[in-house]
Amino acid sequence: MDCVKRRRCDSTPAPSSKWADIPSEILDSIFEHLSLRDVIAAESVCTRWFSSAKSFITFKSQSQSPQCPLLLLLPQEDENGLENVPEEFIESACIGSSHGWLIFLDKRGAPLLFNPHLRIHIQLPYIGSLLGVLNIGKSREYGCYITYDCQENPIGYVKNLRENLIHKAIISSDPLSIKNFGAVVIYGYGNKLAYCRNGDDSWTDLDGKHKPYEDIICSKNRLCALGSNASVEVWDFDGWNKPVKRVEIEINFPEKSRKFWSKFGDLYTARLYLVESIMGDIMLVVRFVGELVNGDDQPVHEHDLLTEEDTHPLVCPYKTLAFHVYKLDLNEKCWVEVHSLGDQSLFLGGNHSISVLADKGYIKNSIYFTDDYWYRMDEDYLYGGHDMGVFSLDNGRAELFSYCHQLKIQPSPCWVNPSPW
Repeated sequence: MDCVKRRRCDSTPAPSSKWADIPSEILDSIFEHLSLRDVIAAESVCTRWFSSAKSFITFKSQSQSPQCPLLLLLPQEDENGLENVPEEFIESACIGSSHGWLIFLDKRGAPLLFNPHLRIHIQLPYIGSLLGVLNIGKSREYGCYITYDCQENPIGYVKNLRENLIHKAIISSDPLSIKNFGAVVIYGYGNKLAYCRNGDDSWTDLDGKHKPYEDIICSKNRLCALGSNASVEVWDFDGWNKPVKRVEIEINFPEKSRKFWSKFGDLYTARLYLVESIMGDIMLVVRFVGELVNGDDQPVHEHDLLTEEDTHPLVCPYKTLAFHVYKLDLNEKCWVEVHSLGDQSLFLGGNHSISVLADKGYIKNSIYFTDDYWYRMDEDYLYGGHDMGVFSLDNGRAELFSYCHQLKIQPSPCWVNPSPW
Protein backbone atom coordinates (compact mmCIF):
# COMPACT_ATOMS: atom_id res chain seq x y z
CA MET A 1 0.00 0.00 0.00
CA ASP A 2 1.37 3.31 -1.01
CA CYS A 3 1.95 5.68 1.81
CA VAL A 4 0.40 9.10 1.35
CA LYS A 5 1.65 11.93 3.45
CA ARG A 6 -1.18 13.61 5.27
CA ARG A 7 -1.04 17.40 4.93
CA ARG A 8 -0.73 19.06 8.23
CA CYS A 9 -3.55 21.43 9.12
CA ASP A 10 -2.11 24.86 9.86
CA SER A 11 -4.03 26.51 12.67
CA THR A 12 -1.81 29.57 12.77
CA PRO A 13 -3.91 32.71 12.16
CA ALA A 14 -3.23 34.75 9.07
CA PRO A 15 -0.71 37.51 9.53
CA SER A 16 -2.12 40.93 10.29
CA SER A 17 -1.17 42.13 6.83
CA LYS A 18 -3.97 39.94 5.41
CA TRP A 19 -6.51 41.92 7.38
CA ALA A 20 -5.05 45.10 5.99
CA ASP A 21 -5.61 43.83 2.45
CA ILE A 22 -9.40 43.75 2.75
CA PRO A 23 -10.79 46.35 0.31
CA SER A 24 -12.46 49.42 1.81
CA GLU A 25 -15.74 48.59 0.06
CA ILE A 26 -15.95 45.25 1.87
CA LEU A 27 -15.02 46.88 5.18
CA ASP A 28 -17.83 49.39 4.71
CA SER A 29 -20.27 46.53 4.09
CA ILE A 30 -19.10 44.86 7.29
CA PHE A 31 -19.36 48.10 9.28
CA GLU A 32 -22.96 48.57 8.10
CA HIS A 33 -23.93 45.50 10.16
CA LEU A 34 -22.05 46.53 13.30
CA SER A 35 -23.01 48.77 16.20
CA LEU A 36 -21.17 52.05 16.69
CA ARG A 37 -19.30 50.56 19.64
CA ASP A 38 -18.08 47.64 17.47
CA VAL A 39 -16.98 49.94 14.64
CA ILE A 40 -14.94 51.95 17.15
CA ALA A 41 -13.41 48.69 18.42
CA ALA A 42 -12.48 47.77 14.83
CA GLU A 43 -10.21 50.82 14.69
CA SER A 44 -7.61 48.93 16.75
CA VAL A 45 -7.14 46.08 14.22
CA CYS A 46 -4.60 47.88 12.04
CA THR A 47 -3.84 51.25 10.49
CA ARG A 48 -5.99 50.60 7.44
CA TRP A 49 -8.98 49.56 9.52
CA PHE A 50 -8.51 52.62 11.73
CA SER A 51 -8.66 54.91 8.71
CA SER A 52 -11.63 53.06 7.17
CA ALA A 53 -13.59 53.00 10.43
CA LYS A 54 -13.00 56.73 11.01
CA SER A 55 -14.13 57.54 7.47
CA PHE A 56 -17.21 55.34 7.89
CA ILE A 57 -18.19 56.99 11.20
CA THR A 58 -17.74 60.46 9.67
CA PHE A 59 -19.84 59.52 6.62
CA LYS A 60 -22.53 57.94 8.78
CA SER A 61 -22.75 60.96 11.06
CA GLN A 62 -22.77 63.59 8.32
CA SER A 63 -25.07 61.77 5.88
CA GLN A 64 -27.87 61.47 8.42
CA SER A 65 -30.41 64.26 8.35
CA PRO A 66 -30.95 65.86 11.78
CA GLN A 67 -33.25 63.75 13.94
CA CYS A 68 -35.57 64.83 16.73
CA PRO A 69 -33.56 64.72 19.94
CA LEU A 70 -34.35 62.63 22.99
CA LEU A 71 -35.39 64.09 26.33
CA LEU A 72 -32.83 62.81 28.80
CA LEU A 73 -33.65 62.68 32.49
CA LEU A 74 -30.40 63.09 34.37
CA PRO A 75 -29.87 61.18 37.62
CA GLN A 76 -31.77 62.70 40.51
CA GLU A 77 -30.01 63.58 43.73
CA ASP A 78 -32.02 61.08 45.77
CA GLU A 79 -31.67 58.20 43.32
CA ASN A 80 -28.86 55.93 42.18
CA GLY A 81 -28.77 57.33 38.65
CA LEU A 82 -30.15 56.22 35.29
CA GLU A 83 -28.72 53.62 32.96
CA ASN A 84 -27.07 55.95 30.46
CA VAL A 85 -25.62 58.56 32.86
CA PRO A 86 -22.91 57.41 35.32
CA GLU A 87 -23.67 57.76 39.00
CA GLU A 88 -20.51 59.81 39.55
CA PHE A 89 -22.09 62.66 37.57
CA ILE A 90 -24.82 63.18 40.17
CA GLU A 91 -22.80 65.96 41.81
CA SER A 92 -21.83 67.47 38.45
CA ALA A 93 -23.80 70.15 36.62
CA CYS A 94 -24.89 69.54 33.04
CA ILE A 95 -23.84 72.71 31.20
CA GLY A 96 -24.70 71.69 27.66
CA SER A 97 -25.70 69.06 25.14
CA SER A 98 -24.17 69.19 21.67
CA HIS A 99 -23.76 66.80 18.72
CA GLY A 100 -24.95 63.82 20.78
CA TRP A 101 -22.64 64.53 23.74
CA LEU A 102 -23.48 65.85 27.19
CA ILE A 103 -21.15 68.45 28.71
CA PHE A 104 -20.71 68.34 32.47
CA LEU A 105 -18.97 70.63 34.93
CA ASP A 106 -17.57 68.57 37.78
CA LYS A 107 -17.26 69.72 41.38
CA ARG A 108 -13.66 70.85 40.73
CA GLY A 109 -14.77 73.21 37.96
CA ALA A 110 -13.45 71.04 35.11
CA PRO A 111 -15.72 70.46 32.08
CA LEU A 112 -15.90 67.05 30.41
CA LEU A 113 -17.75 65.51 27.49
CA PHE A 114 -19.81 62.37 27.97
CA ASN A 115 -21.43 60.25 25.25
CA PRO A 116 -24.54 58.64 26.79
CA HIS A 117 -24.84 56.14 23.93
CA LEU A 118 -21.31 54.70 24.31
CA ARG A 119 -20.60 55.71 27.94
CA ILE A 120 -17.23 57.24 27.06
CA HIS A 121 -15.94 60.65 28.16
CA ILE A 122 -13.34 63.23 27.14
CA GLN A 123 -11.81 65.61 29.67
CA LEU A 124 -11.62 69.31 28.79
CA PRO A 125 -9.28 71.90 30.38
CA TYR A 126 -9.99 73.41 33.79
CA ILE A 127 -12.02 76.60 33.42
CA GLY A 128 -11.30 78.27 36.78
CA SER A 129 -8.04 79.90 35.68
CA LEU A 130 -10.01 82.24 33.39
CA LEU A 131 -11.91 83.54 36.41
CA GLY A 132 -9.04 83.64 38.88
CA VAL A 133 -10.45 80.71 40.87
CA LEU A 134 -8.04 79.20 43.38
CA ASN A 135 -10.27 76.61 45.00
CA ILE A 136 -13.81 75.21 44.95
CA GLY A 137 -15.32 73.58 48.01
CA LYS A 138 -18.61 72.62 49.61
CA SER A 139 -20.29 74.02 52.68
CA ARG A 140 -23.21 72.37 54.44
CA GLU A 141 -24.68 75.74 55.31
CA TYR A 142 -24.12 77.70 52.08
CA GLY A 143 -23.65 75.07 49.35
CA CYS A 144 -20.63 75.66 47.10
CA TYR A 145 -17.97 78.24 47.87
CA ILE A 146 -15.32 79.60 45.51
CA THR A 147 -12.01 81.09 46.58
CA TYR A 148 -10.80 83.77 44.15
CA ASP A 149 -7.35 85.23 43.55
CA CYS A 150 -8.28 88.76 44.56
CA GLN A 151 -8.03 91.07 47.58
CA GLU A 152 -11.70 92.11 47.71
CA ASN A 153 -14.30 89.40 48.41
CA PRO A 154 -11.88 86.48 48.01
CA ILE A 155 -14.60 83.94 48.91
CA GLY A 156 -17.97 83.72 47.23
CA TYR A 157 -20.87 81.45 48.23
CA VAL A 158 -23.09 80.19 45.43
CA LYS A 159 -26.06 77.85 45.06
CA ASN A 160 -24.44 76.04 42.16
CA LEU A 161 -21.32 76.36 40.03
CA ARG A 162 -23.20 76.81 36.80
CA GLU A 163 -24.45 80.26 37.78
CA ASN A 164 -20.92 81.55 38.36
CA LEU A 165 -18.61 79.58 36.09
CA ILE A 166 -20.13 78.30 32.83
CA HIS A 167 -23.58 79.30 31.59
CA LYS A 168 -23.57 77.27 28.39
CA ALA A 169 -21.16 74.99 26.52
CA ILE A 170 -21.18 73.50 23.01
CA ILE A 171 -18.77 71.63 20.74
CA SER A 172 -18.03 72.31 17.09
CA SER A 173 -18.60 68.74 15.87
CA ASP A 174 -18.93 65.12 16.97
CA PRO A 175 -15.52 63.99 18.34
CA LEU A 176 -16.19 60.47 17.04
CA SER A 177 -16.31 61.63 13.43
CA ILE A 178 -13.94 64.63 13.51
CA LYS A 179 -10.86 64.48 15.73
CA ASN A 180 -10.16 68.21 15.37
CA PHE A 181 -13.18 69.35 17.33
CA GLY A 182 -13.36 72.40 19.56
CA ALA A 183 -15.46 73.58 22.49
CA VAL A 184 -16.92 77.03 23.18
CA VAL A 185 -18.39 78.34 26.44
CA ILE A 186 -20.26 81.36 27.74
CA TYR A 187 -18.68 81.95 31.13
CA GLY A 188 -18.29 84.24 34.13
CA TYR A 189 -20.27 87.17 35.47
CA GLY A 190 -19.86 89.13 32.23
CA ASN A 191 -21.13 86.26 30.04
CA LYS A 192 -17.94 86.26 27.97
CA LEU A 193 -16.78 83.74 25.36
CA ALA A 194 -13.87 81.31 25.53
CA TYR A 195 -12.80 78.34 23.40
CA CYS A 196 -10.43 75.40 23.45
CA ARG A 197 -9.35 72.89 20.81
CA ASN A 198 -8.91 69.16 21.24
CA GLY A 199 -5.55 68.69 22.94
CA ASP A 200 -5.33 72.21 24.44
CA ASP A 201 -4.43 72.39 28.14
CA SER A 202 -6.22 75.71 28.73
CA TRP A 203 -9.06 77.92 27.52
CA THR A 204 -8.55 81.07 25.44
CA ASP A 205 -10.71 84.18 25.60
CA LEU A 206 -12.56 84.99 22.39
CA ASP A 207 -12.43 88.71 21.76
CA GLY A 208 -16.10 89.45 21.18
CA LYS A 209 -17.45 93.00 21.22
CA HIS A 210 -21.07 92.43 22.23
CA LYS A 211 -21.02 90.82 25.65
CA PRO A 212 -22.93 89.80 27.66
CA TYR A 213 -23.65 86.86 25.34
CA GLU A 214 -26.98 85.06 25.34
CA ASP A 215 -26.41 81.99 23.16
CA ILE A 216 -23.93 80.22 20.86
CA ILE A 217 -24.24 77.63 18.08
CA CYS A 218 -21.72 75.81 15.86
CA SER A 219 -22.48 74.50 12.38
CA LYS A 220 -20.44 73.80 9.25
CA ASN A 221 -17.16 75.14 10.73
CA ARG A 222 -18.92 78.33 11.79
CA LEU A 223 -19.45 79.72 15.28
CA CYS A 224 -22.36 82.13 15.77
CA ALA A 225 -22.84 84.14 18.97
CA LEU A 226 -25.89 86.11 20.04
CA GLY A 227 -24.74 89.21 21.90
CA SER A 228 -26.31 92.14 23.69
CA ASN A 229 -29.36 93.76 22.09
CA ALA A 230 -29.71 90.72 19.75
CA SER A 231 -26.50 91.50 17.81
CA VAL A 232 -24.76 88.65 15.96
CA GLU A 233 -21.08 87.76 15.55
CA VAL A 234 -19.76 84.95 13.33
CA TRP A 235 -16.34 83.27 13.40
CA ASP A 236 -14.77 80.62 11.19
CA PHE A 237 -14.06 77.80 13.64
CA ASP A 238 -13.13 74.31 12.48
CA GLY A 239 -11.99 73.12 15.90
CA TRP A 240 -8.36 73.06 14.78
CA ASN A 241 -7.37 76.61 13.93
CA LYS A 242 -7.88 79.74 15.99
CA PRO A 243 -11.35 81.27 15.39
CA VAL A 244 -11.35 84.09 12.82
CA LYS A 245 -14.17 86.63 12.93
CA ARG A 246 -15.97 87.03 9.61
CA VAL A 247 -19.20 88.88 10.38
CA GLU A 248 -20.29 91.38 13.00
CA ILE A 249 -23.84 92.71 12.80
CA GLU A 250 -25.29 95.29 15.18
CA ILE A 251 -29.05 94.92 15.06
CA ASN A 252 -31.87 96.61 16.91
CA PHE A 253 -33.83 94.36 19.23
CA PRO A 254 -37.05 93.21 17.47
CA GLU A 255 -39.79 95.81 17.91
CA LYS A 256 -42.55 93.33 18.75
CA SER A 257 -40.55 91.78 21.59
CA ARG A 258 -39.34 95.18 22.80
CA LYS A 259 -42.94 96.45 23.12
CA PHE A 260 -44.02 93.27 24.92
CA TRP A 261 -41.12 93.62 27.33
CA SER A 262 -41.85 97.31 27.93
CA LYS A 263 -45.47 96.54 28.76
CA PHE A 264 -45.09 93.36 30.82
CA GLY A 265 -41.43 93.32 31.83
CA ASP A 266 -42.21 93.31 35.56
CA LEU A 267 -44.17 90.07 35.15
CA TYR A 268 -41.79 88.21 32.83
CA THR A 269 -38.17 87.35 32.26
CA ALA A 270 -36.89 86.81 28.72
CA ARG A 271 -34.43 84.23 27.41
CA LEU A 272 -32.86 84.46 23.95
CA TYR A 273 -31.70 81.65 21.63
CA LEU A 274 -29.95 81.31 18.29
CA VAL A 275 -31.07 78.49 15.97
CA GLU A 276 -30.05 77.50 12.46
CA SER A 277 -33.09 76.46 10.43
CA ILE A 278 -33.01 73.38 8.22
CA MET A 279 -32.69 75.80 5.27
CA GLY A 280 -29.60 77.42 6.78
CA ASP A 281 -31.23 80.64 8.02
CA ILE A 282 -30.15 82.13 11.35
CA MET A 283 -33.13 82.53 13.65
CA LEU A 284 -33.63 84.38 16.93
CA VAL A 285 -36.13 82.96 19.43
CA VAL A 286 -37.31 85.08 22.37
CA ARG A 287 -38.83 83.06 25.21
CA PHE A 288 -41.01 84.83 27.77
CA VAL A 289 -41.22 83.14 31.17
CA GLY A 290 -43.81 84.36 33.66
CA GLU A 291 -42.13 84.92 37.03
CA LEU A 292 -45.26 83.95 39.00
CA VAL A 293 -47.99 82.13 37.06
CA ASN A 294 -51.32 81.11 38.60
CA GLY A 295 -53.50 78.12 37.79
CA ASP A 296 -55.17 80.01 34.93
CA ASP A 297 -51.79 80.54 33.20
CA GLN A 298 -51.88 84.23 34.06
CA PRO A 299 -48.73 86.03 35.26
CA VAL A 300 -49.38 87.80 38.56
CA HIS A 301 -47.60 90.05 41.03
CA GLU A 302 -46.59 88.61 44.37
CA HIS A 303 -48.89 90.92 46.32
CA ASP A 304 -51.85 89.57 44.31
CA LEU A 305 -51.30 86.16 45.88
CA LEU A 306 -52.12 87.31 49.41
CA THR A 307 -55.65 87.28 50.79
CA GLU A 308 -57.12 88.70 53.98
CA GLU A 309 -57.72 85.20 55.33
CA ASP A 310 -54.27 83.81 54.49
CA THR A 311 -51.05 85.79 54.86
CA HIS A 312 -49.03 83.02 53.19
CA PRO A 313 -48.89 83.49 49.42
CA LEU A 314 -49.98 80.74 47.08
CA VAL A 315 -47.22 78.78 45.35
CA CYS A 316 -47.12 79.98 41.74
CA PRO A 317 -43.99 78.68 40.00
CA TYR A 318 -42.44 80.38 36.99
CA LYS A 319 -43.72 79.11 33.65
CA THR A 320 -43.04 79.69 29.94
CA LEU A 321 -46.03 81.42 28.33
CA ALA A 322 -44.92 82.82 24.96
CA PHE A 323 -42.31 82.71 22.19
CA HIS A 324 -41.43 85.17 19.43
CA VAL A 325 -39.48 83.86 16.41
CA TYR A 326 -37.43 85.92 13.94
CA LYS A 327 -35.16 85.33 10.94
CA LEU A 328 -31.99 87.29 10.22
CA ASP A 329 -32.14 89.42 7.08
CA LEU A 330 -28.48 89.91 6.18
CA ASN A 331 -29.19 92.48 3.49
CA GLU A 332 -31.31 94.76 5.68
CA LYS A 333 -29.45 93.81 8.87
CA CYS A 334 -32.61 93.29 10.87
CA TRP A 335 -34.72 90.58 12.47
CA VAL A 336 -37.84 89.68 10.48
CA GLU A 337 -40.71 87.99 12.30
CA VAL A 338 -41.41 84.34 11.39
CA HIS A 339 -45.11 83.47 11.67
CA SER A 340 -44.76 79.78 10.81
CA LEU A 341 -41.98 77.19 11.02
CA GLY A 342 -43.70 74.97 8.45
CA ASP A 343 -42.75 71.33 9.02
CA GLN A 344 -39.94 72.25 11.39
CA SER A 345 -39.70 71.78 15.14
CA LEU A 346 -37.23 73.68 17.32
CA PHE A 347 -35.62 72.21 20.44
CA LEU A 348 -34.40 74.73 23.01
CA GLY A 349 -33.08 74.82 26.55
CA GLY A 350 -29.64 74.23 27.98
CA ASN A 351 -28.76 72.29 24.82
CA HIS A 352 -27.19 73.31 21.52
CA SER A 353 -30.34 74.77 19.91
CA ILE A 354 -31.44 72.77 16.86
CA SER A 355 -34.12 72.70 14.16
CA VAL A 356 -35.35 69.45 12.58
CA LEU A 357 -38.16 68.19 10.38
CA ALA A 358 -40.87 66.96 12.73
CA ASP A 359 -40.84 63.15 12.90
CA LYS A 360 -43.81 60.95 13.67
CA GLY A 361 -45.02 61.70 17.17
CA TYR A 362 -43.72 65.28 17.17
CA ILE A 363 -45.74 68.38 16.34
CA LYS A 364 -44.61 70.50 13.41
CA ASN A 365 -44.54 74.29 13.59
CA SER A 366 -43.74 73.97 17.29
CA ILE A 367 -41.02 74.74 19.82
CA TYR A 368 -40.04 72.05 22.33
CA PHE A 369 -38.35 73.47 25.42
CA THR A 370 -36.77 72.45 28.71
CA ASP A 371 -36.17 74.45 31.87
CA ASP A 372 -33.01 76.60 31.77
CA TYR A 373 -33.95 79.29 34.29
CA TRP A 374 -30.80 78.54 36.31
CA TYR A 375 -31.08 81.61 38.52
CA ARG A 376 -34.38 80.49 40.09
CA MET A 377 -34.17 76.73 39.67
CA ASP A 378 -32.86 76.13 43.20
CA GLU A 379 -34.69 78.88 45.07
CA ASP A 380 -37.59 76.74 46.34
CA TYR A 381 -37.87 73.10 47.38
CA LEU A 382 -41.34 72.89 45.79
CA TYR A 383 -40.40 73.65 42.18
CA GLY A 384 -37.51 74.04 39.74
CA GLY A 385 -36.52 72.17 36.58
CA HIS A 386 -40.22 71.71 35.82
CA ASP A 387 -40.71 74.27 33.04
CA MET A 388 -40.66 72.04 29.95
CA GLY A 389 -43.20 71.41 27.24
CA VAL A 390 -44.16 72.37 23.70
CA PHE A 391 -45.31 75.71 22.28
CA SER A 392 -47.47 75.75 19.14
CA LEU A 393 -47.08 78.64 16.71
CA ASP A 394 -50.49 77.66 15.33
CA ASN A 395 -52.43 78.61 18.46
CA GLY A 396 -49.79 80.54 20.42
CA ARG A 397 -50.11 78.32 23.49
CA ALA A 398 -47.54 76.45 25.58
CA GLU A 399 -48.49 73.04 26.99
CA LEU A 400 -46.39 71.29 29.60
CA PHE A 401 -45.58 67.65 28.94
CA SER A 402 -48.54 65.60 30.15
CA TYR A 403 -46.36 62.77 31.51
CA CYS A 404 -44.45 65.11 33.81
CA HIS A 405 -46.38 65.82 37.01
CA GLN A 406 -43.45 66.86 39.18
CA LEU A 407 -42.72 70.50 39.95
CA LYS A 408 -39.28 69.76 41.37
CA ILE A 409 -36.95 68.01 38.93
CA GLN A 410 -33.30 68.34 39.77
CA PRO A 411 -31.17 68.36 37.71
CA SER A 412 -33.29 69.71 34.90
CA PRO A 413 -33.81 67.31 31.93
CA CYS A 414 -32.13 68.19 28.63
CA TRP A 415 -32.30 67.38 24.93
CA VAL A 416 -29.63 65.10 23.46
CA ASN A 417 -29.23 64.07 19.84
CA PRO A 418 -29.81 60.36 19.17
CA SER A 419 -27.03 58.10 17.90
CA PRO A 420 -26.86 57.93 14.07
CA TRP A 421 -26.85 54.10 14.46
